Amino acid sequence: MKKIKGSLTTVEAPQRVKIDTTFRQNKLTYSNYWFLIHIAIIAAVAIISILNYKALPNVIPIKYDLQGHVTSSVPKTYLSVLAINLVQLGIIALMMLVNWSIKSSKQQLTTSNPGQFAAENIQFRRKWSLFTLVTGLLLTILFAFIQINMFVSNLVLLTAISFITPVVIVLGVVWLSLTGRQGGGKIRNHQEDRERSKEQPVNDDDHWKLGFIYFNANDPSLTIEKRYGIGWTINFARPLSWVLLLFIIAIVVISIVLSQ
Repeated sequence: MKKIKGSLTTVEAPQRVKIDTTFRQNKLTYSNYWFLIHIAIIAAVAIISILNYKALPNVIPIKYDLQGHVTSSVPKTYLSVLAINLVQLGIIALMMLVNWSIKSSKQQLTTSNPGQFAAENIQFRRKWSLFTLVTGLLLTILFAFIQINMFVSNLVLLTAISFITPVVIVLGVVWLSLTGRQGGGKIRNHQEDRERSKEQPVNDDDHWKLGFIYFNANDPSLTIEKRYGIGWTINFARPLSWVLLLFIIAIVVISIVLSQ
């Protein structure tokens, strides 16, 4: 892509950047306080598990095949009974971090129509923030059913929820991705491509290593929208970004260990 770009005719002109000083005054995302609902569900199921601890068998099944046969089990301990709750808390922590990233990520504007682009960007962030909340709630409910299944076995219902939940989440991702491009703008057609402003965005190729790793020591932003695709990435030039990355990796690793 850089070779192709270098072969195109360029016009020497100063680059212009526009910012909206009122952008952060808008409600960019849904509050992380909504995750208190998720945490309340986790706490309720954990309390139910502790109160019914003695009623559990000495060996607890944790994995089943499609026919409902137990494929993995663990000895009964408080840690094995509450391990699902710890995994849930890890997932919620990740979701809260994602929601914070959506809110705090670097402002993106165009020079041709900054007002409209800002409005679309706000809607883009709010949609993905809502999706993050709903995804976290669905996963919380899914794991809650898995844990309750230790006491009241209903493999048909558990299998149905285990199948429906990831399908709904994937369909949500596909729908959000297909109905809008990165930043919230509409997906352009060929006619709109010909009619849109010929003003080019600021050239920041030097800050994108290998095309997708953002590294800019002069940018105070910790998170930024990905250059292509949908989502956000971190500014690898900021030390705190590495802390966030290690935090995410730690949560994933701990969740995998607890789920074994």
